[in-house]
Amino acid sequence: MKVYRYDDCMVAEEDNSNVCIMQKEFDFYKISKDTKEQFVQESQLLSVRDVKDNFGILLVVVMTILFTLVIYFSSGMYTLVDDQIVLATFFLLINIPIHELGHIVFLKMFCKESKILAGFKFIFIYPAFYVDTSFSYFCPKYKRMCVYLAGNFMNCIFVLTIYIFCPQYLKYCYIIVSNVLVNFIPIIKSDGYYTAMTFLNRYNTDNDKKKEFVDDFIRGAIMFGIMSVLSYLF
Repeated sequence: MKVYRYDDCMVAEEDNSNVCIMQKEFDFYKISKDTKEQFVQESQLLSVRDVKDNFGILLVVVMTILFTLVIYFSSGMYTLVDDQIVLATFFLLINIPIHELGHIVFLKMFCKESKILAGFKFIFIYPAFYVDTSFSYFCPKYKRMCVYLAGNFMNCIFVLTIYIFCPQYLKYCYIIVSNVLVNFIPIIKSDGYYTAMTFLNRYNTDNDKKKEFVDDFIRGAIMFGIMSVLSYLF
């Protein structure tokens, strides 16, 4: 991937793709290379960096998440809710900043000029803090997928640390594991969903708000059903 500066904008060109990303402040625009050539004077493009991708980092991140899920479900401790919910919620609260810090660390590691924005929203019925990872568009494909999955990766490192050093507290990690499932399985439009869209070379676009609400409700109901089945089986 090649990244350029053009006046007060940044331009990213993905290798072997006809798509360019243009950024001005906190707005990002997807355009074709043909469109870019019509409106951008090549002589005024200043090269910022040539970014190499790294599939190996993505492989480590994905395998760590999968390994953690296998370990936890093998323990037979997964549930949606039980009488330990107060302590389980406390463990989750500890992991919220850990999750978001993961996004920030990976984003800054791969794109040093990125600007960090954080906020709060609801995904279906699930309250969620978030870090705006839009600047990951200036990372090549596999590194961008790492940025999306970085929060889950950090949560899994936490769970594995508990598993190794304090296994007696593993029973309080079930909400963290639920959070990993919601963010990893590409059903709800969260980290895993955007990872899958990146793998398929698709970009996030704004849709009709009503359709978006219905779509989110259906996705959320499906995800809740999957977690209920997992809770029953394990």
